[in-house]
Amino acid sequence: LHPNLRLRWLENLGMVVNASTRLLFLLLLVASLSIHAFVFSPLWLIPPVLAVALNVRIARSMQDRTWRDVLYAATLVPAELYMWVRIGHFVRAWTKFATRSRTDNWAAQARAERGAGWAYLSPLLVAVAGLAACAWVWVSLPMIARTSLLWVGWPLLAVVTIAQS
Repeated sequence: LHPNLRLRWLENLGMVVNASTRLLFLLLLVASLSIHAFVFSPLWLIPPVLAVALNVRIARSMQDRTWRDVLYAATLVPAELYMWVRIGHFVRAWTKFATRSRTDNWAAQARAERGAGWAYLSPLLVAVAGLAACAWVWVSLPMIARTSLLWVGWPLLAVVTIAQS
């Protein structure tokens, strides 16, 4: 439990929470829309506004910043896309660790530079397969189970998001 290792484990836990909240939000949103139970609440804008404010604060504290840096920080989409890329790398790294697979990273780099190889698509393919399985389970559930899942899911997501913010 060295302090440096605790910091790394907290970073890993933070990535798990980031990935979980984003994925849960998308799943709950699609599930709510599928049964016409979506109700917008302005309170949901608080976490994105906090994220933009933090990004702008960091951008303004940078030395030699340009207006592009501040614009990048003020818009949510580029930072969100970057987070999804980080989540993809995080999941791939932990998957490689869990499966104890050894890869020649130099050979993978050479293949990528030649334009060969499809390994970069594997996280996307796994995500599509997982979403298809979730959709099949969702459609096969009775309506009372669907509404119950939404009734529990949205408050759970709100509590986790508040704790994360």
